[in-house]
Amino acid sequence: MSNEMKKARLIYNPRSGLGITSITMSLERIVELYASRGIELEAREIDFESEAALLLAGLDENYDHLLIAGGDGTVNYVVSEMLREGLDLPIGIIPSGTANDFASAIGMRSNPIDACRQVLECKPQLTDIGEVNGQCFVNVFSFGLFTNVSQHTPTLLKNAIGKAAYVVGGAIDFVKMHPIPIEILSDDGDWSGNALIVLVFNGKTAGNFPLAKMAEVDDGYLDVLVLKAGVVPALAAAPAFLHYIFGGGEEPPRDVLHFRCSRISISSSLSEPTDVDGQPGPDLPVEMYCRAGALRVIRP
Repeated sequence: MSNEMKKARLIYNPRSGLGITSITMSLERIVELYASRGIELEAREIDFESEAALLLAGLDENYDHLLIAGGDGTVNYVVSEMLREGLDLPIGIIPSGTANDFASAIGMRSNPIDACRQVLECKPQLTDIGEVNGQCFVNVFSFGLFTNVSQHTPTLLKNAIGKAAYVVGGAIDFVKMHPIPIEILSDDGDWSGNALIVLVFNGKTAGNFPLAKMAEVDDGYLDVLVLKAGVVPALAAAPAFLHYIFGGGEEPPRDVLHFRCSRISISSSLSEPTDVDGQPGPDLPVEMYCRAGALRVIRP
């Protein structure tokens, strides 16, 4: 860094969040906080219809860090472009989406101003990301029951009722439930059978539900959670599944496969839509691995 005033760039999604989580309501205060620390913060509004590379144009070693404000999809969008461009800058995250799962996993406070203070007071730490068929995910890759709810839940509904929108969307998705034949190959072992849900976590939660209770974002592993189909009817399996994911018992019930690995491939005879951090993911089959320490994230 030179002796001139430090610089940082904020990339924000004005359409995510509502009320206290809305970045547009906090933007002026965030710029003031940066100025009080001797950092000039330039703000760029994200436009998912434009070239992502334009958001990063001009960033170099003269910038202290990149600040991202939005939900998991926004963080994924910016981080993916950083990796494509080979840009190695620390990132800070201000949670201003609906669930903000990745921001929660790294310990960011939910209030944007409080999160901004954390970014200004903390140091970068090496943090993992997942990669699936060349596409990164900061929080979770999934397919099956409930996992495309975020894609199909209107932004207005998410902004209006918050995380409850996922419950509404999930209830609608439940009627489409069907078993998916899959084959899993991983460096922790293999499995084949029918599944209702498959989730591969870098983070800990999905829609703020604590599903991957053993996961850490800097442990070098992906956490895989599979709700099996065909052992018992889905409604009968649900209580044991919910009991386990919400902290009951150390060993998963027989309806749940839960393991950790650094590499995994999943294939199926069906063509199933997949989800990556709330956005459409790649077609099956998929190859995934944990990119340990791939990001420098400013966090507690």
